[in-house]
Amino acid sequence: MNAQGKENGRCENPGLDQKIFDACAETAAGIGHELNNPLAIIAGQAQNLLKTETSEEKRRRLTAILEQTTRAYEMIVDLRTFARPPQPAPIEVDVEKFCDEWARREAKRCEENDVRLEVAFEFAENAATLTTDEAMLAAILNALTKNAVEATGIGGATRIFAREFSTFRDDDSESGNDFSSRKNGGRRENCGVEEKTNARSRRGERFLEIGVEDDGPGLSAEARELLFAPYFSGRQAGRGLGVGLAKARRLADALGLELRCAESKSFKTGLCWSVVLPF
Repeated sequence: MNAQGKENGRCENPGLDQKIFDACAETAAGIGHELNNPLAIIAGQAQNLLKTETSEEKRRRLTAILEQTTRAYEMIVDLRTFARPPQPAPIEVDVEKFCDEWARREAKRCEENDVRLEVAFEFAENAATLTTDEAMLAAILNALTKNAVEATGIGGATRIFAREFSTFRDDDSESGNDFSSRKNGGRRENCGVEEKTNARSRRGERFLEIGVEDDGPGLSAEARELLFAPYFSGRQAGRGLGVGLAKARRLADALGLELRCAESKSFKTGLCWSVVLPF
């Protein structure tokens, strides 16, 4: 981090050379491909045994095997998505419906992890649709909420929010506590979307900010340096591969969006993650 970066409290570089980053991506894709087959065999055998097993204890063990193979498969999906993000397939998305479905998914996640969920959706009376890749946006928010729930821990709080606004101010992201993907060396693979967003902001058109807050401990100095680095996790071992935020950034880049991270405004501690999309 250079002197200016230290002064502003922002990380100017994620700490990874691009060649190393690309090598990690290729390794992730290879690992995912090789592990898929044995996991499918394990899951298939466990499912077959469950069909005829009558012992409750053995059924419990077989169910645990299935749950863990599913968890491993989800990790592989994260690795492969990070390695090779899909090409966006934009469609018209009903914002209110999309957010309601997101809230239901996250309510279940928070309940399972004993985390309090707050929902804050602010839409205009004539809520519009927006054009984006719905699955990729959902994957970004899923990764951010999962990260928030794990960061806050049992008994903590997570807040998901979405709000429409008509004035997009670039200086909103210039506070000393902001750590956006753009400032951290994120590649802007779809710059046309950013240019379109800036043009719209000058005309005063409508935007949607959507994101997640948590009341966790926030970022350490090391985490700020490696905020979007793959395979880095600020949590203890056994809590995941540290790919979620890297995957979210890759998907945001593919959609031409800036993934922002700042200190939480709703809680005394913690972080706020968000993206802004034009209607």
